[in-house]
Amino acid sequence: MLALNIGDIKDFTNKLFLGEVFDRFFLTEATITTFNTFSIDGRLRTDYFDTAEQELLTQSGRGFSYWKELRSLCCSIVRGKHTPLGFRIVFQLPADQIAALVSVPDFPLCAEQIQGFYLNIQFRNRTLLCTTGTSLKTFFPGRQADLLWDDWVLQFFRQNQIPFRLCD
Repeated sequence: MLALNIGDIKDFTNKLFLGEVFDRFFLTEATITTFNTFSIDGRLRTDYFDTAEQELLTQSGRGFSYWKELRSLCCSIVRGKHTPLGFRIVFQLPADQIAALVSVPDFPLCAEQIQGFYLNIQFRNRTLLCTTGTSLKTFFPGRQADLLWDDWVLQFFRQNQIPFRLCD
């Protein structure tokens, strides 16, 4: 697990709520506290969609909304005269991106063994913290998946010019 303290909160939240930097992640859940607490479960409800759309979702194996589909809603909740009291957003890397990530030579796991790679974003007490997490479908004795995901997140933050400080 990696914990990153974000120094430039305004720049980060602009990239999060106004930019496209995080659009390719699934949103698994979000909780935003302003004058009320708003909770979003990112899991798709397939019975909402028509038959053709349900088939496409089933074929793709997609179970969550992309951040880009909910970003403007979340932005409208945080936007206002006052800074939100807090928010917590949990992103998950989609399966096709997991497959690409674990396709490196000599990596001991295949994509089907990985439940998810997660990025947790938490703003509370005027501090913004990002943590990583991995979930495997079966026990594996090493930390290779954690290290691979942590390295990817560090590279992702640097590539998107998100300044951070590693937490102890």
